[in-house]
Amino acid sequence: MDNRIMFREISRLRTTDLLIAKMDCIRRIALFKSLKLGLLGLLGIFVGQVAKSLFAAQAMSMMDYLSVALALYCVIGYLILDALEAGSTAQEKLICDLLTLRMSRTGKRKS
Repeated sequence: MDNRIMFREISRLRTTDLLIAKMDCIRRIALFKSLKLGLLGLLGIFVGQVAKSLFAAQAMSMMDYLSVALALYCVIGYLILDALEAGSTAQEKLICDLLTLRMSRTGKRKS
C-alpha cells in the first residue's frame, strides 16, 4: 500500500479508533515476532539434520533432502514475516505520531 494512501486512511480515523488500531498493530507485531522465533527454531532443527549427515561423512538420505527443502521454506517464511512486521511497525509509528499531533492541538484555539 502506498504511504500517502495509508496516511490518508489512518488520519481520517477518530482518536478512539486510532487507539484501537494501535492496539491491533501491537498485537500483530507480537504475533509476527513469536512466529519468527518459531520458524528460527524449526530452521535450526532442519539445518541440524543436514549438518549431522554432512559432518558424519554419510551419504545424504531422503530425510536430509526433505530437511533442506523445509529449511528453505522456513527462510522464505521468516522473510515474509519480517516484511509484515516492518509494515505493522511503520503503521504503529504513524498512529503514534498522529496521536501526538492531535494531543498537541487539543489545547490550542482555532482562529
